[in-house]
Amino acid sequence: GTGSRATPVAGKARLTWRNPNRDFSQGDVISFTARLRTPSGTLNPGGFDYAAYLKRRDIQAVASVSGPDQVKLRSSGRTRLRWLVWHVIDSWRERIRQAATNTLDGDALGIYLGIIIGEQGFFDSELRDRFMSTGTVHIISISGSHLGLIAFLSFFFFRTTCRHLPVAWLLSLSRRITPTRLAALLTILPVTFYTLLAGSEIATIRALVMIVVFLLAVWLGHGNNLLHALAVAALLIVSHDPQALFDISFQLSFVSVLAIALVLRWRCDSDAPYLEAPDSIGSRASRWLRDYAWITAAVTLATFPLVAYYFNQIAWLGLLANLIVVPLAGLVLVPLGLTSAVALLVLGGDTLPFGQLNQFLLDLASGIVGRFAKVPGAEWHVASPLIPVMLSFYALLLLGCWPRMRRTLRWGALLCAACIVAWWIWSPRTGTDGEMLRVTFLDVGQGDACVIELPEGEVVLIDAGAAYEVLDMGRAVVGPYLWDHGIRHLDLVIGTHPQLDHVGGLPWVFRHFTVGEYVSNGFTRKQVFYDRLRNSIQAQGLVEGQAVADQVLLSSKSCQLIALNPPPSASPSQGSAHPTMTGGSLLNNLSVVTRLDCGPHSFLLTADIESEAMTRLRASSSSLSARVIKVPHHGSRSSLNTGWIRHIGAEAAVISVGRHNPYGHPAKPVLQAYAEAGTRLWRTDQEGAVSVIAKLSSSAMSVKTARGALPHPLEIESSTWRSEGENLSLIWGQWMGS
Repeated sequence: GTGSRATPVAGKARLTWRNPNRDFSQGDVISFTARLRTPSGTLNPGGFDYAAYLKRRDIQAVASVSGPDQVKLRSSGRTRLRWLVWHVIDSWRERIRQAATNTLDGDALGIYLGIIIGEQGFFDSELRDRFMSTGTVHIISISGSHLGLIAFLSFFFFRTTCRHLPVAWLLSLSRRITPTRLAALLTILPVTFYTLLAGSEIATIRALVMIVVFLLAVWLGHGNNLLHALAVAALLIVSHDPQALFDISFQLSFVSVLAIALVLRWRCDSDAPYLEAPDSIGSRASRWLRDYAWITAAVTLATFPLVAYYFNQIAWLGLLANLIVVPLAGLVLVPLGLTSAVALLVLGGDTLPFGQLNQFLLDLASGIVGRFAKVPGAEWHVASPLIPVMLSFYALLLLGCWPRMRRTLRWGALLCAACIVAWWIWSPRTGTDGEMLRVTFLDVGQGDACVIELPEGEVVLIDAGAAYEVLDMGRAVVGPYLWDHGIRHLDLVIGTHPQLDHVGGLPWVFRHFTVGEYVSNGFTRKQVFYDRLRNSIQAQGLVEGQAVADQVLLSSKSCQLIALNPPPSASPSQGSAHPTMTGGSLLNNLSVVTRLDCGPHSFLLTADIESEAMTRLRASSSSLSARVIKVPHHGSRSSLNTGWIRHIGAEAAVISVGRHNPYGHPAKPVLQAYAEAGTRLWRTDQEGAVSVIAKLSSSAMSVKTARGALPHPLEIESSTWRSEGENLSLIWGQWMGS
């Protein structure tokens, strides 16, 4: 609204409530006061687009509040019949969460809540990394595999129970319905209950649709037509939500179930001559293990390109880890956990029934995954595959498995598919031709992160953004960018100054990349994020260097990176080693400023210096001008110095700044000053990541932005076809990784 006038609007909004003091249930009517914003997130080449993710879920606005009593209950959903069931289910979920918190601890608590009620807030990053690196991350979040195992166990239980009824009862039942058809119907109940208990997330609902369609096929006597049931389920899901095609959960679930269906069909055909022969228990167990191994291998291979594309990782160890972890989770942990949850809801109490047994088995699963994660090379990261190559891989795989294809052609197709896999595993570094220079200012929100790729192949990382409780810019932005460019080693890492928005993401980078050298301004802080940084540096076996003005930090055949700040007089080496600093302006003015010279190209990277340091640099440095400048301190008013801006004389400037930041960055006078100096501005909050690309043999430079690589909406006008052609060109460029 404007002034005292309020304008009612309708739509979906996502509210983040920090430090809450109560819970709400579905159907509750609440009120809060907050500023609604359009969804936004970081935008980087090949990175996760959070704004597009929310848009696909029809969320038009986001807001946040902090502190107790910031959200008030107006009326309870329990009073309306429409929401009564959901209210009861939410109360069940809360009782299970509280009982588990009172009973379990450590990794066991996070795993239990993840596999029983779909609660993901109790995982720490190290636990998730262990499951991710071993290809078992699907275990700790409710997915189609969990629902499938519950469906399998329930179906087997109901059918076996029916077949062991007294003969008279069984005959009477058989006149109306067969045990198999009855089991198919009854199985829908526990699977639906599990889905509701898990929070009815979109991915879980899709898995439920697939399972229900298959159970209905069994009811209709078409249980052997799993491929047809899968096609019907996919058609229903896409008809309801066409955007599901672009959702990773749908893609992984569909490809996994398709791989399982094809393997089962093939195994049934290959075992047909032996089905009439009586089987011993040993032969049945052997065949079951063989089939399970084939299914695990097929699912791992089928999801291989998708996992590499979305997570930059090849979980090759999943071939072995899943053979142990999946049966343990599906046949023991999930059934036991659900039994404990149901017993809690029926019997009451404040602790989880069978709590010690759950703790022991969950710790056992965590320990097994931890041992697998320690295998050398378990965590193998790769560049995201190109989409045309992914499609070619799937086509070759299908040709190689097509029974009517000539044997030589089948083996040729499989050999080509194996070559594609080998290339993905290798993920070689490209673009190091001795000519190309690329400086990329990544979009890490309100923070800094800059990657310098020199013509001879050296790579420099300056800062890595912030790390919050649920979002680490090192993991979410810096790592994927480096992997996509085939970079696994950093020759030099610079932490400009010890502030969270600059060095918070560096600990994750140190844990996942090899680093040749690390330098900073030499000052420390008594903060948790700095302790993590110091520990990660020590774990790499590095000695933290101290940058001072006029120090050459990196020199190659054609390029030189030199420090311009802090001055030698402010170096910690002049006094006590690594003194502690807390003042914001003092930290900013002593941050590491660097200048990069490569042939006719020059870059001035200014970190967070303010007007005081800018004046000092102008007076002390005769080579301060540069063609490209990183605007100091995110465009803050405290870093406005018009004389300094004119002295630099930059052709282009980049502001690394977060959307909707609370500081008002960049300040309008700063933008006006650069505009008056004739400097063209790019902002990461508007354009996403900004890459400046040049060649040593030419003075020309080109600027590419993440926003510029996205297709843009069309308007019906005379240039529509030209715009559509540009969109198709952009999409093709994304697919080809350019």
